Amino acid sequence: MHFNDRRGFSLLELAVVVTISGLILAISAPGLIRHLNRQRVHDAAHELADEMRLARQKAVANGTRNYFYTQYGTNQNQYWTGVMTQQTNGVWPSSPVWRGPIDLPEKTKQIGSNFSGYVYFYYDPQGRPRQPLVGSNPPYSSGSVKVISTVPGITDTTTISLDLSGSVW
Repeated sequence: MHFNDRRGFSLLELAVVVTISGLILAISAPGLIRHLNRQRVHDAAHELADEMRLARQKAVANGTRNYFYTQYGTNQNQYWTGVMTQQTNGVWPSSPVWRGPIDLPEKTKQIGSNFSGYVYFYYDPQGRPRQPLVGSNPPYSSGSVKVISTVPGITDTTTISLDLSGSVW
């Protein structure tokens, strides 16, 4: 056995590597945190836009009215979807069947919901967004909703828009 043939790292070499790793992590952590928060906002916006598109697809495919309702006030990180099926005599029920509340990702919320003066709208069976007015032929609707970060110091915002044709972007 040879005692002069030692393998491994010295304590000094290990301390240098750990120090350099810590400095790299300390420098890159704020950028990584900003990126993750920005990605949360974009994910929440995509979730809302996808739900709107899905409501339109269901309305056209099933011949139903599909609602999209955004929350205002204290729980701005929630939304609802609803469906209303026409009865056999051609009359629409007085209220949709709601699904929700559905939570947005953590540290995000939606603000500024305005769909022609309302915080919700529905897609008619032709896929056009309409105002939630009582009557047989309410006017078409358009509008937008903003998704923001709730992390202090992070000002990321994404806007989801709805046009009169029913397109969401």
